[in-house]
Amino acid sequence: MLKAHLWALISSLMLTFSGYAEEMGVAKQPANTLSYANVLQWILALLFVLALFALLVWLLRKTGNLTLTGKNELSIVTGLSVGVREKLVLVKVGEKQLLLGVTPGRIDKLLELEGDSRLFQDQLPIDNAAAFAKTLQRMLQAGKADA
Repeated sequence: MLKAHLWALISSLMLTFSGYAEEMGVAKQPANTLSYANVLQWILALLFVLALFALLVWLLRKTGNLTLTGKNELSIVTGLSVGVREKLVLVKVGEKQLLLGVTPGRIDKLLELEGDSRLFQDQLPIDNAAAFAKTLQRMLQAGKADA
C-alpha cells in the first residue's frame, strides 16, 4: 500500500517537473536505456579482443622469440652430454665460439675459440654431436701431447 502511494507521488512530481521544464523551454532528452542487447554486444566484443590477444601470445610462444634486427648473434652450435646431468655446449657469440660446461648448478667457460680455431665454420648448426666429440677428443689429445 505504501509502495503504491510512493509510486503515485513520484510520478506526479515527475509530471509536474516535466511540465515546468517545457514551460521554461528546456527540451526533453531521450533517456539512454541500457538494454540486454547492448550488454551482450559489449561482452562479445570483450571476448573477441581477449581471444585475439590470447592467439597472438600463443603465436609468439610457438614461433619463439621475436627478433627485430634479423641478426642472430647468439646461437648454440652443438652440444654433447658427458654425464647424466652434465653437458658440453659449443655456443657462437658474434665471431667467437665458447665451449661451456653446463651442470645443474653452474655454467663454466672452458675454452674460447676465435678466427681459424673455431669449430664447424663451414657447416650449418645442425646436430653435429659425433663430429663435435671427435674434434674435442682430438683437441684434448693435442693438449696432452703439448704438456
